[in-house]
Amino acid sequence: MKKKSRVRREKGKGETEKGEIGEGVKNISPIRRFPDSPFRIFILLFAIHCSLFTVAHAEEKTITLTDAWHSAISTYETVRLSQEDLYQSEKNIDKAISQILPTLTAGANYTKYSEGKTNIQPDNSSSYDIKLSQSLYSGGKEWSLWRQAKKKAEASRHDLETAKEGIVLNVSQAYYAVLKAGKIVEIKGSALKRVTEQRRVASARFQVGEVTKAIVLRAEADVAGAEAEFANAKKDLLVAKDKLSRLIGVTEEFKVVDPNIQTIPDASLDKLVSLSIEKRQDYLQSKIDEEIAGDGITYAWGNFLPSLKLEGVYSKREQDTKTAFFNDESTYAGIIFTYPLFEGGLRKAELDEAKSKKRQAEFKRTSLKKDIELEVREAFHNLEAFSSVIESNKRQVSFAEENYTMVFKQFSYGLATNVDVIDANTTLVSSQSNLINATYDFQMTTLELKKKVGILLDDMAAAK
Repeated sequence: MKKKSRVRREKGKGETEKGEIGEGVKNISPIRRFPDSPFRIFILLFAIHCSLFTVAHAEEKTITLTDAWHSAISTYETVRLSQEDLYQSEKNIDKAISQILPTLTAGANYTKYSEGKTNIQPDNSSSYDIKLSQSLYSGGKEWSLWRQAKKKAEASRHDLETAKEGIVLNVSQAYYAVLKAGKIVEIKGSALKRVTEQRRVASARFQVGEVTKAIVLRAEADVAGAEAEFANAKKDLLVAKDKLSRLIGVTEEFKVVDPNIQTIPDASLDKLVSLSIEKRQDYLQSKIDEEIAGDGITYAWGNFLPSLKLEGVYSKREQDTKTAFFNDESTYAGIIFTYPLFEGGLRKAELDEAKSKKRQAEFKRTSLKKDIELEVREAFHNLEAFSSVIESNKRQVSFAEENYTMVFKQFSYGLATNVDVIDANTTLVSSQSNLINATYDFQMTTLELKKKVGILLDDMAAAK
């Protein structure tokens, strides 16, 4: 007995036996558990802060319809191109003014002659002169160009407003397309849940021998079809968001929210038509184009009239060696009168062309006025139609939901066939989709009516 106890004591001095490793390490390890230090507390708090920061930034950015409008106007290329056109047209005003103001030019010349010279040839000579020129009369062409430049700048401003209206409408269409696609995803997801439940009921009834295998297979096929439609709906949502992202210049993930219901213009159809003639930017631009064409006729008539120009010159010369007739300084002024006699019929052709452009501008304005009236009437009638369609679709959805609930219960108890359930589900999906489309189409038609009338940008400014 003493010998055994001695052996056990010898093992305790070395490695422990199997099953006693933890205890042995605990006895011989010099490592101790220290209490929490300030450094460890700081590291823990920092990790929590980083995780909360990451979660906060992982949330999607929310973009409202108004945000999308302003983002597109500030970034989209079409608007920026129109802004550059406006800038260039304003610079054309400066160019036209330069034709009216006097011009001042300076010139200098230096000549070194060869060494093999004659007695009358100097060694070198130099000269410089300053010339002032002012047009006194040119048939009114300079002033006509100035008026045209100012009117073209004004037309460019209307064109910029038209570009803004166009991008606002395009952004609205893309925005509502995203909303539509999101609702369709929800509708298809609900439809998938319903057909999955239908498959479960069909399988349960097959297990007890109430239905045939064909009913279960048909349910499986319906589930597969619903899954495919759900996948396509999610794809359409991604595509719609990509199109909206392109318009508004947003690259990070974002989500959209239902905007406020668009207010319908409170006016009769005739008043809206009259208002469109006053507010439509393209119509105002067409009137300016007609005025510019009229100034073009004035410019062409100026080619038939004489021109009068005043010139003054100061000249100074230096020469080594000077000759007997050398004049080192001179100053003179003169009036230049020019009258064209014959130029091969160019002036007549330019005048006829200018008159033709004037008639063309009148035709365009008249045609645009008729088109605007037609567009306003069409948008107004579309808006009235959508109001009735939405109410009908709401009733249809209500009936379809009640019908599906009733038919599915009957199918669960064997009182209806799977075909009845499929028809009820198809009707429900169709009615829900029609309601979503009509609801958002109504909002878009309201915006389209405002654009046709020319008050869309005013509505956008009021929505800030």
